[in-house]
Amino acid sequence: MEGDNMANREHLAILAKGVDVWRRWREQNPDIMPDISRTNLSQANLIDVNLSRANLVNVNLSEARIHKANLKGSLLMDANFTLADLRGADLRDAHLQGACFAWANLREADFRKTDLCDMSLCTADLTRANLHGVTVCRANLTGANLSGANLQHVDARFSQLCRCNLSGAKLTGAKLYATARDDWVINDVECRYVFWDAKGEIRSPKDRDLAPAEFEQIYKALPTIEYVFQNGMTPMDLLIMDRVVQAIRQQSPGYDIKIDSISARGLAPSIKFTVQQEEYKDPALAEVTRVYEAKVHELAGRLDEARCFIQRLIDRPGSVSIVNATGQYLAIGGSTINIDQHVEYITNLRDAVAALPEDGPTFAKTTKKTALDIIGSALKDVAKGQVKEAAKQIYELGKDLGPVIVSTAAYGFFKSCLGL
Repeated sequence: MEGDNMANREHLAILAKGVDVWRRWREQNPDIMPDISRTNLSQANLIDVNLSRANLVNVNLSEARIHKANLKGSLLMDANFTLADLRGADLRDAHLQGACFAWANLREADFRKTDLCDMSLCTADLTRANLHGVTVCRANLTGANLSGANLQHVDARFSQLCRCNLSGAKLTGAKLYATARDDWVINDVECRYVFWDAKGEIRSPKDRDLAPAEFEQIYKALPTIEYVFQNGMTPMDLLIMDRVVQAIRQQSPGYDIKIDSISARGLAPSIKFTVQQEEYKDPALAEVTRVYEAKVHELAGRLDEARCFIQRLIDRPGSVSIVNATGQYLAIGGSTINIDQHVEYITNLRDAVAALPEDGPTFAKTTKKTALDIIGSALKDVAKGQVKEAAKQIYELGKDLGPVIVSTAAYGFFKSCLGL
């Protein structure tokens, strides 16, 4: 065992003599708060040790054997219990902010009156652990074994319960708002009611108790909703829908909406989503429809331009790159172009063509007036957001007017929009 200047060296020396010597010293000095903070006790054998009311801040107890340890009321902030054996440990009233219990054995451990907010308990074994009334908001319990655990009135809002084994757990009164529960196991749980609202105040069900096995039947398979793209689906729609889901999760996290599957085949391609509860299906689908259509309307003037950019990115990835952190400028074909600058380019093109003499070789195939009319029409298309239509007109005009058009920035930009 190694300590630094922050721990009490006398206390460390006594602990190093073994658990029995330590126990007698604690009995003879009941008023002393042991200080073994910031100490490396990795793999230490401290079975049945009395560390109640001890200062264990930032202590390293990874892989330590401390089952049946008395840690009641101790200071365990930022302590490392990774892979530690804490079976039957008494952690009541302990201060655990920032502690890590990843992959720890916490079978039958008692966490009552503790705060496990933001804690890492991923893959921990919490079989038959007592977390009655404990706050585990935003805790990471991914893959944890909570089978047979007492989770009555636990506050698990915003926590990660993915792949959690809750078989036989007691869940009555648990607050489960905005929890992530992919592939959780809830066989034979004991649960009369839970709270799904943000504040944890609205009982579900409101006016009755759940029947045996009813919780499992309702929440084992998540309800799904489906949004159908009546006019077909493009890669842009997938990108937009991803933002839709993010927006809804921020605005209505209780829905816990997630993309479940994408069907791009057939006459009516669709995206399926999962939501937390059956009663959320209709309002969630309405919200998906509203947010998606609002975003499409907002982007309507630039969708053609965005599709052209994505197409070029797919076909010729080396020719496209983001050149500043805000994403306001794009490098297309080696030229840096502001995404709004095409309006200025086409205006400059119009002015350049207007300045050319009508009797020169430039207008051998197309009259000056026709050329200006084409550019004017393209400018109107740009103003309407119909970039692709404008691009086609400028590209065709370039075939007639040659270098006068082809050498301009406008021609290069609109040609890239066509993926050429």
